[in-house]
Parts: sequence; structure tokens; C-alpha cells
Amino acid sequence: MSARVVVLGASGFIGRALVRALGGDAALEVISHSSGTLNLTRPESVAALDAVGGADTCLVFASALTPDRGQNLDTLSANLTMATNVARALERRPFGHVAYVGSDAVYGFDVNPVTETTPIAPSGPYAVAKFGGEKILEMVTTPKSIPLLILRVAGVYGPGDPHGSYGPNSFARSIAKDRTLRMFGDGEEERDHIFVDDVAGLAAALIRGRATGVFNIATGEARSFATVAKAMRDLLPYEVTVNSVPRKGAITHRRYDTSRLRQAVPGFSFTPFSEGLRATLQAFRAP
Repeated sequence: MSARVVVLGASGFIGRALVRALGGDAALEVISHSSGTLNLTRPESVAALDAVGGADTCLVFASALTPDRGQNLDTLSANLTMATNVARALERRPFGHVAYVGSDAVYGFDVNPVTETTPIAPSGPYAVAKFGGEKILEMVTTPKSIPLLILRVAGVYGPGDPHGSYGPNSFARSIAKDRTLRMFGDGEEERDHIFVDDVAGLAAALIRGRATGVFNIATGEARSFATVAKAMRDLLPYEVTVNSVPRKGAITHRRYDTSRLRQAVPGFSFTPFSEGLRATLQAFRAP
């Protein structure tokens, strides 16, 4: 296990949870950086990593402009620039282990169940940038024999989400505002919804174990958006109005085979779905 972990993107939704998860280990020094302390879009700023690199340090790259910041060439360029600058830092000062917080957006929706060997089919600037980040880091870490861990994270929900992505987070935000929620069609699409603390717990376990290669970070249990909405409504002491809006595309599903993850982190206990939803509703201060 590394003696030190440097987390880039420590103020983000997943980054904050990961810092908490890693901080519980007294034998591990955790160094946190956000855009306020280290601007990854500026090459000169990344030079600060030179002082903390080394064989006993793990570098966690969790920074990204998320889809709510825009799905356009500007966000694509910014995300690829951050990955390139981190890679340049690794060229100058190798680390003992590198972990990249990626996204399951790199997969298409034509294969189920998804495994780590499912063909890549990114669609949209965010997905392209996430896959690009993987390949940029591979270009540097492979020739230098730096162990690389790639985490392709499924849909994350929970307290502290600033993005309001469709699903539990957007439902909770809307319920807190006016006791309504918006659902595309009848909410038939199935997705894997994973609680943010579980993402952090799994990532921390893989980092402590110096795992390498690709891991899909998911629960292995897919639920429809309609099922999610019902579960949230069942937790509340008042009625919630569901507003159906026309869906933007065809009905798609995403289900996972999480065998590789279960083998690497045996016995991991996921947060019960009802508990995760209750914490999410409370965080959005539902009336």
C-alpha cells in the first residue's frame, strides 16, 4: 500500500467522498487538491506535483468538467488538457501508482450486461474526453511501468451532488423544491445507481490494494427510473406528483456483470438502496 495519496479533484462530488474514505487510515497521508489550489488546465500549475511524487505515492485523478457544465468542444478541450498536463507531470516525476476516476459513459447502450471487456463506444464530448483521459495516461504510465487503475463509474447519487443528473439526484432536488419530479416517458429505462460513499469505499479499497487495470464501479443491480421514483415516494409522508415528459431518444438499459469487482473487493457491503435514497432526500432538504 502507498504511504501517501494525492487526490486531484478533492472538492468534487466523488473526490470529497474519496478523501473521507481514505482519511480513515491513520497510516496514510492524504493530500487534497481542488481547482483552487491546483489548476490542472495550466501546465505551470501542475508542476506542484513534482514535490509529492515518488514510488510511495498514489496519484488519484478525479478532476473533470461534468456534463452539466456543457457538452461542447470547450469542455472537451478542457478535460483533455487536464489529462495531458497530469500526464506531463508523470513524465517528469513518476508516481508509484495512478488511479483515474473515469465514467461508464465510454460504453454504448447496445451490449448488456456490460463488463470491463465491453467494446468502447463513447458518444458526446464528455464520454470522448473520459476515454481520451484513459488513453493519455496509458501513453505515459505503460512505458514507465507505472501501475494504472481505471475506474469506470456508473450513475452516482447521494448527498452533495451539485450536478442534479437525471435519476435520484434530480428527483430529490425537484421534490425538495415543489414536491414534483420529472420522468421521461414511463421511466422504463434501467440503470445501475450507486451511492457516492460506496463509490469512494470501493475506490479506496482498490487503491489500498494497489489494483491495476479497468474496473466498472457499479452495484450489479439495475433499476428502472420508475422504480427509483416509487422508492423515493414511499419514503415520504406526502404525495409527490410525477410529470411525464417526452423522452429524447429510444429506450435503453445498462446492466452490469460485476464479477471482476467482486473478486477484487470481496465481501463489500453496499448501502441499502432505501438508506441511500433517504440520505439523498434529506440532503436536498425535502419539506
